[in-house]
Amino acid sequence: MKKETALKRRIVLGTVGNDRKKEIIRAAQEVFSEYGLADAKMSDIAKKAGVVDSIIYHYFKNKEELLFYSLSEKATQAGKELNFLLEGIIDPVSRLGKMIWFHLYLNDVSPTELKVIKNLLFECRANKAFYSHSGYKPLQNYMKIMNRILKEGVDSRVFRNDFSPSLVRTMIFGLLDEESLNFLSHEVEGILVDFDGIMDLVLAMILRDENNGSDNAASEDDKMERVLAAAELIFAKKGYRAATMAEIASEAGVAEGTIYSYFENKQDLLFSLPQKRIEWLRCNMDEAFNINDPLSKLYWFIRLFFRTFLSQPDFLKVFLLDIKLNRKFYESKAYAPYLYYISAVESILDAGKEKGLIREKVNNRIFRNLLVGSFTQLTTRWFILETATAREMMFQWDQVVDLLCRSVVKKDVKLSVG
Repeated sequence: MKKETALKRRIVLGTVGNDRKKEIIRAAQEVFSEYGLADAKMSDIAKKAGVVDSIIYHYFKNKEELLFYSLSEKATQAGKELNFLLEGIIDPVSRLGKMIWFHLYLNDVSPTELKVIKNLLFECRANKAFYSHSGYKPLQNYMKIMNRILKEGVDSRVFRNDFSPSLVRTMIFGLLDEESLNFLSHEVEGILVDFDGIMDLVLAMILRDENNGSDNAASEDDKMERVLAAAELIFAKKGYRAATMAEIASEAGVAEGTIYSYFENKQDLLFSLPQKRIEWLRCNMDEAFNINDPLSKLYWFIRLFFRTFLSQPDFLKVFLLDIKLNRKFYESKAYAPYLYYISAVESILDAGKEKGLIREKVNNRIFRNLLVGSFTQLTTRWFILETATAREMMFQWDQVVDLLCRSVVKKDVKLSVG
């Protein structure tokens, strides 16, 4: 009987404790929203929650952690509501539309609640520690819902397969953030009316062209593109040696045997990744560099070389670890297009020498090696060793481009490109 009474007492105390914690979080949400992390006082939160200050520290280490959990609670609740709304909706376009509509609806139906959430987001996003705290997970899970919807659309061939779901998700959330800010700044009276305009832009980015829907040659090309995209992802995640064709086939949504109708083996698939990218660049290079001035052309060639690889981090990782340092790559059919592309810088240097802008003494092949070597070493430090912040990367990138141009320009020629 005594054990039963003690158990009931613990249950009651636990329930009271949970209720008290919820009250503290609700109070914190209001106080943080109004004053921000720096100016919010624990005493004000305690007073609003109807507890003494010391009770708060029983549940939270400090004011910062309380802030993180304040947003976490909002994100958890939003995730539950959204998942409920998405139940029974199968079509990815409708699911994506419902998620975007949900954002806009929350804005218009509860502007006070929106203001609290946005203010909490501002405070948490500006705090680096938030991204490594467990309070960030519910917000991550919420954003992953859109990732899944976009991937479902790609897998079901409703959406294109040549975009990064996480990148498009970032763009959509960025758009929704700006919409909310338009409302909070009183630029507009409501944003639900923007739903059709938002969906028009988003679907124009990702919706599959109806002309590509039939099982014809275009469909076969699409299947090969899916295999290449899947290989890039799996190679980057697991490494070339550990990756299997079965895993790539599963990621691409094709039978394993289908891969062998396009590629002889895993190595052929690996080397086809740079071959396809470089061939595309080679075909579009003349149009991209429709510039007469050799110095400007050199400057933009170098920048395009960096940007081509930096815009695809998965490909860059595979290129640096499994292709660039693979002796067999230099004996493969993929090496000739790669060499052709990077050697284009030599003709730019020749044109500069003819116009008296580039030093005659410059060895074109050695400069090409300086360009590629600088790129390889720098990006390895950035993405493999992870030694630089985004800001540092941009600064170093600009410096490298400037230094490379300076290495070949005549002393009396002013370098004023870019």
